[in-house]
Amino acid sequence: MINLLIDMDGVLTKDKEFTPFDYAPRFIKNLKERGIPFRIVSNNSTRSPDLIVHKLRTKGFEIKREDFISPVAVLPDYLREKGIKRIFVIGTQMLKSFLSEQGFEVREDHEVEAVVVGQDKEIDFWRIKTAVSAVFLNKAKIIPVNLSRIVRDSDGLYFPGAGSISRMIAYTTGYEEELSNLGKPSPQFIKLALKGLPSEEVYLISDDIYTDLMGAKELGIKTVFMTTGKYREEELEKANFKPDYIFHDLEELENKIFEWSKD
Repeated sequence: MINLLIDMDGVLTKDKEFTPFDYAPRFIKNLKERGIPFRIVSNNSTRSPDLIVHKLRTKGFEIKREDFISPVAVLPDYLREKGIKRIFVIGTQMLKSFLSEQGFEVREDHEVEAVVVGQDKEIDFWRIKTAVSAVFLNKAKIIPVNLSRIVRDSDGLYFPGAGSISRMIAYTTGYEEELSNLGKPSPQFIKLALKGLPSEEVYLISDDIYTDLMGAKELGIKTVFMTTGKYREEELEKANFKPDYIFHDLEELENKIFEWSKD
């Protein structure tokens, strides 16, 4: 039995408004009808998992809450394991509210135990200064929600991901600890994503060569590169990376999945 981990951005949805690719809702419906195990996975840190599932449903995806996994679901337990209570957040108000509801003290100054770094389109000098001061003066830990290098915006332009912002703060402050990775395809994230699924052959389907597919390859996961997202096929040569499969649309991928499921 195959297990599919299907990236949301660039594979199922085309922009930050969760607009689906034309065939995407049908693709998910067909997987369910065929009984093929899957999870939709995303490094999205702007909303809670419940809110993203609700948004996807309004866009035509017939999914349940357990069909979706994001690093935001991993984050609270990770912070508790580290004994962290006071945090400064680079991220959306929705992320701050979610963490506050989970019992963390979300502060707006540098007197914290950790700096949580998510996607933040309103990041400014003050937020960067506060984060740097928290790490440099208060020895706060840097906790990226994911290690994404680059993110494609709805207008087709790009901006630094949470991983790039976290590395900038680490470089600035001389931070020596290894940056955690709560997003795909970290072992912690993959373990959560596969919970309840048959633990057999796993395929990660993604448009992200550097963050997703390279890491998945190291974990022994089959890699499927989709050219529908932020990277073109020529990027593979630049990255010196060869995925197990390359597909250009979901219908082409679906036909192959049905072949795999028969093996």
